[in-house]
Parts: sequence; structure tokens; C-alpha cells
Amino acid sequence: MQYVIIHFTQETFSDAVAIFQNPAKEVSAHYVIRSVDDSIDQCVREQNIAWHAGNWDYNTRSIGIEHESYVDQPKYFTDAMYEKSALLTASVCDRYSIPKDRAHILGHVQVPGADHTDPGPNWDWVRYIRLVNLLGTG
Repeated sequence: MQYVIIHFTQETFSDAVAIFQNPAKEVSAHYVIRSVDDSIDQCVREQNIAWHAGNWDYNTRSIGIEHESYVDQPKYFTDAMYEKSALLTASVCDRYSIPKDRAHILGHVQVPGADHTDPGPNWDWVRYIRLVNLLGTG
């Protein structure tokens, strides 16, 4: 693995998980984090490829983490969600020796060919990368 890709569901947590469990939707992610209580649901094992980036090459080299949130509704970006997500990202980075920086922890919008805008301008990347580095072991 070379990347962690940060996504927003643009759906509720339960709707996102249901979508990822439906093979007809042809979309998945490794993890989904709920905003309210920071619960995590693993939808795809890390050793398997999830279809989350919209770019096969990036799908094969990344872990996709979805967040129950909407690009234009920062009220979903709770402290608990930032912290739980950063802890998960730090753990993934430590397991795969992924550098904990913005060149390797990407927003979906940064994936070549992506037609998504998430996580959008309201996501606090400085805070997030700082948390990832604080919570990681490497």
C-alpha cells in the first residue's frame, strides 16, 4: 500500500454501509466512520481491493476511509470523528510504512480522474495530519 484516501459518504452511515454491501452498486471502501459516535465499520479487508477511488491503479495501492459527512456540512466533522479517523489512518500508515504526509494521505479529489470533490474545503487537513502523526507509532 502507498496511500490512504479520505472520502465523505454524502450519505448517512447506515446508507453508506448498505451501499457498500450491495454488489450491484459496484462501489466499496475499506472503512466507514460514523460522525456521531466515531464507530467504525470495516467493509473490505485491507488485503483486498476496494473500489473507492474511481481509479483502478489507486484502488490497488490504497486504503479507502469513508466518513459519514457531507462536503458542505462541517457539523459532521466532530472531534471524535477526526480523532478516530486519524488513529485509524495512523495505524494503516504504520502497518504499511506509508509516510504520514499529504503526499500519501489524499483526499478523493486528488485521485487522478476522480470526479468527486471530497473531502472539500471545510476539512481541516493541518489538524488531521497533525493528529495522524501524534497518534501513530512510526
